[in-house]
Amino acid sequence: MDLLNKVKGDISKYAETISQVINIDVEIMSKDLIRIAGTGRLKEKVGLDMTGESHVYEHVLTTGNTEIILSPREEKICQTCPSKYTCTEVLEISTPVMFNSEPIGVIGLICFDEKQKEEFILKKDSYIKFLQQIALFISSRVYEANEKIMIENNNKVLMNIVDRIPDSIIITNENDKIELINEKGIALFKLTDYEHKLIVSPIKNFLDKKEFSLSYADISHDVVGDIIYFPKNMGRFRTLYIFQESEKFKTYLHQLNYNFSKEFIFNSQEMEAVYSKIRKVAKTTSTVLITGESGTGKEVAAKAIHMNSNRADMPLVAVNCGAIPDTLMESEFFGYVKGAFTGANPKGKVGFFEQADKGTIFLDEIGDMPLSLQVKLLRVLQEKTISPVGSDKIKEIDIRIIAATNKNLEALVAEGKFREDLYYRLNVFPIDIPPLRERPKDIEDLTNFFIAKYSHLFNIPIRSLSNEVMSIFLSYSWPGNIRELKNITEYIINVIEERDLMITVKHLPPKLTNSLNIKEIKTLAEIEKEAIETLLLKYGRSSKDKIKVANTLDISLATLYRKLKLYNL
Repeated sequence: MDLLNKVKGDISKYAETISQVINIDVEIMSKDLIRIAGTGRLKEKVGLDMTGESHVYEHVLTTGNTEIILSPREEKICQTCPSKYTCTEVLEISTPVMFNSEPIGVIGLICFDEKQKEEFILKKDSYIKFLQQIALFISSRVYEANEKIMIENNNKVLMNIVDRIPDSIIITNENDKIELINEKGIALFKLTDYEHKLIVSPIKNFLDKKEFSLSYADISHDVVGDIIYFPKNMGRFRTLYIFQESEKFKTYLHQLNYNFSKEFIFNSQEMEAVYSKIRKVAKTTSTVLITGESGTGKEVAAKAIHMNSNRADMPLVAVNCGAIPDTLMESEFFGYVKGAFTGANPKGKVGFFEQADKGTIFLDEIGDMPLSLQVKLLRVLQEKTISPVGSDKIKEIDIRIIAATNKNLEALVAEGKFREDLYYRLNVFPIDIPPLRERPKDIEDLTNFFIAKYSHLFNIPIRSLSNEVMSIFLSYSWPGNIRELKNITEYIINVIEERDLMITVKHLPPKLTNSLNIKEIKTLAEIEKEAIETLLLKYGRSSKDKIKVANTLDISLATLYRKLKLYNL
């Protein structure tokens, strides 16, 4: 649409007002030479295409300059005008209407009798300035209208996006009345008007979100979500609520954890023993320490414990202790109050321990926790209380702690890098997960599970593995354990062609095929066996001697005993 047409009604009023004030006819033309507004005898052709009668206007639109025609039909510019011989004007002044430095139309003052012309010439400079000011005013009005349309269009786009968000969204003003609500919010509260206030109460923490009640008219819902407060310079918007019904959110959380725990796939006696321990300890509140190499599935085991416990409907907060900078450890775990330190969130923050209240906290890579925080974790284990950074208030919490590590904590204790008292507090119920190479019976089931998972995810048919590929998988040492198997399977599903009926060696990643040598892999096992034999000869075979052997190899004592059994040592 032509830009001037967006403010056509206002432009017509401006033209009439100007004409009455200066007693000269006014004409406003669009860039396409459509007459948008006109007064006097010019009014009758409003809305028509004036291309044949707009020779001067075409010039103004081309140059972007004001034109003054004191002697129509005689001046140079008039000589090529197709209306030269029918023109009845005695004076014309026209100036461009600009928008973003481009002409979008022309406003003209036109005299049709000599008396008007004489009066105009006496005040020519004033009329020119006045006309140019009016052109600027129209430009500003077009800009405002254009901005309004852009805002409306942006709001439509925003609402289309908001309506596709799975959560309900409500924005209220300073009087707690609804300014914006998406379709899910409208359906939830059966909204038919915006007369009532939205009542919020009470607000408490749930994981990293808020749990609260929302009431509108006679409908109330318990919800979980986020509350965001806008600054006062945000206009009429004051508070944003993004939420789900509490029961639906908790059901989703339960299903999420359940789906994760289903990935605890095994077929070996070794993992049957591990899962038996998981089922037993899940029924208690004992602290659990899960050990095993990286990628063996320690987090999956922790989730299985949580999902089989009476805390399954409550939060499971997983924290990688090795991924948090030492300087942020305390504030991340214990949270902080408003103004606790420079750079802190002005609203404060709920820490991991408080997020896990009534549920479970999983401390992965516990061996990477600094000694300064180990002391405070020990206090949490002993007293079941926390104090956020910057606060002198004590909060009671009810959490179950599951810790995991791929390090030898006993060796770290001996080196003074891990507190002995904390180690014994964590090691109430130890679970050691054997590496994948020591439980080859699980490889086929895990591979089939991941093939089905990624085939479904990428929407492609499920293929089976060739015997050759399965033989390679069973012979490979899997240094990255289940995580490596999962990644390799995802790679295979990405590269397989539609015409391929089976997964073969050509689908394996180059790193695996280039390095694979069954004899070398067997030799590695032999080297490991020889290393253990050498250390047993060096230190001896007593229980204390075996601790030294395990420390030297940087493995847990349970892993050493398993290897002794595996190699018949």
